[in-house]
Amino acid sequence: MSVTRLYRLFAAALFTLVGLTALGGAKKPTVSVRFHVESVGNAGGSFTMPVKFKNPPRESYMESVPFASERNITAIFPVMRPDGQVGCAFQLDRSGALGLETVSTDRRGATMVVFIASKQATHQVIDMPIDKPIHDGIVYVPVGITPGELDMLRKKFPLMKAAEKKEAAPAPR
Repeated sequence: MSVTRLYRLFAAALFTLVGLTALGGAKKPTVSVRFHVESVGNAGGSFTMPVKFKNPPRESYMESVPFASERNITAIFPVMRPDGQVGCAFQLDRSGALGLETVSTDRRGATMVVFIASKQATHQVIDMPIDKPIHDGIVYVPVGITPGELDMLRKKFPLMKAAEKKEAAPAPR
């Protein structure tokens, strides 16, 4: 075997190893947020999956591909309710806002389902009926987020401007 051929073989192996390392070394998200919409029965076949809705309690199907995810979130607005429950408003980027507007206009009466996943677990945060078109690109989840998930969300996403002002303001006496 010639030295040139041996060198080329070594170089190819090295490039392959570097490429695989780069793919495998991609940092996994610490928290993911997925926004799905209810499907019309099992009409989508493999693009739908069964889900148990809580509001109202029933079994149905949702689209397995989310219309928005954590990649579309540009800012959050955490909400601590007086009863101790935690909620959050999610501001979506242009692509996510367009998906939200399309879903909320075309699928009025259907249910939006929000999932949050971390390294520990995935859970269905809330399912909310879509009662009107949403044009501002903000999804408000009033309850269902755990304090641990809220901490992860705060580390990953910036706060909306109103939330920054509210947190910077001194506490009322």
